[in-house]
Amino acid sequence: MRADPSRRPDGGFTLIEVLLALAILGFVTTLMWGSFSQAVASKKAIESAQERTHTVRVALLRMAREIEMAYLSASENTAMTNRRTFLVGSSHSGVDELQFSSFAHQRLRAGLAEGDTSLISYFGERDPDDGRVLNLMRRETRRLQAENPTDIPGETYILCPDVVRVKFAYYDHKMKEWASDWSTMNASGPQYLPTHIRITLTVIDERGQEVSYSTDARIHMTEKVDYKPVRQ
Repeated sequence: MRADPSRRPDGGFTLIEVLLALAILGFVTTLMWGSFSQAVASKKAIESAQERTHTVRVALLRMAREIEMAYLSASENTAMTNRRTFLVGSSHSGVDELQFSSFAHQRLRAGLAEGDTSLISYFGERDPDDGRVLNLMRRETRRLQAENPTDIPGETYILCPDVVRVKFAYYDHKMKEWASDWSTMNASGPQYLPTHIRITLTVIDERGQEVSYSTDARIHMTEKVDYKPVRQ
């Protein structure tokens, strides 16, 4: 019996079949890799957005907690240029500036001349590595002194990086109105604290759009208190 020359041996593949199989494999691999890359990029974008939101919320919560513990001392000499306790808020185009005395200081190191009170400042500053980035900064002194706040020893660090705007609004419970500025240092200005300070922080989200987050800090001691930090 003669073999049919047109029949191929069992289990063999032609060159065309091999090339077709490789093409299909490459196409499927490309699709899978594209889907995998897109999933990884989406995961990174979601994680970045969540981390950004978390950073903003932590900054707002910390500012609200510290502002709620602001106070003025009744033992201040109002004739002095520099005072130990005060609240000064000034409006700016980007990040508003706020300085105030607070009971929120936490003593983390033993044996140092620190108390439960300190002067806390929030302000904006351009990033030293990228001048296009505006950071929300926080500075806290180790104690209260009747000196220029910049001359009092303290620590400065970034509270929230890459912000667009930070705005403070102050509610005057006696005038029944909101104000964009506040100062207890002026003789003609209020000698009490606002009952509420509204904080609005604006950042750029993952889509390149501005998103604003807001919270309200209620100050517990609006009138001057008879308290004077003990010298150490």
